[in-house]
Amino acid sequence: MNAARRVFSMRALFISGLVALGLAGCAGDWALTPKDAVLASSTSDAAEAARLISAYRVSKGLSPVTVDSQLNKAAEHQARAVAAAGRLSHGSFAGRMDEYGIIGYSAENLSAGSDSVDGAIGRWRASPGHNSNLLMPQARKIGLARADANNRYGRYWALVLGQ
Repeated sequence: MNAARRVFSMRALFISGLVALGLAGCAGDWALTPKDAVLASSTSDAAEAARLISAYRVSKGLSPVTVDSQLNKAAEHQARAVAAAGRLSHGSFAGRMDEYGIIGYSAENLSAGSDSVDGAIGRWRASPGHNSNLLMPQARKIGLARADANNRYGRYWALVLGQ
């Protein structure tokens, strides 16, 4: 009887472990974008961002930028992640660039609370580190996304610049 209890306990422990691993595997993606936290995300402001950033860069003697669909996807990924978390974090930036096939020079700016693309870019221009990214000489393309959430800041922005 004692040996039978040990076998049952080992099986129960093994099955519990498998269930926990299965749930942990599902939690990763769900935790980034719970349906009740993120109301909407969009890359529709990317063209306006490219226009505004290009004008700023050209005024500083740099090349203009264009919108890139892969950079938009990477930006949307991060906008949704920070909106769901309710706080700004770059997470694994290099890993995300690899995931979306982005090679060469790249940078990312995040913002929260601005209602418009112009407002987000204005904040980045006013911040020395973010402004350096806007004026990165190697930048030729951008991706921009916003995500709206029912939390403290409401609207989250992610800008990815690349070669």
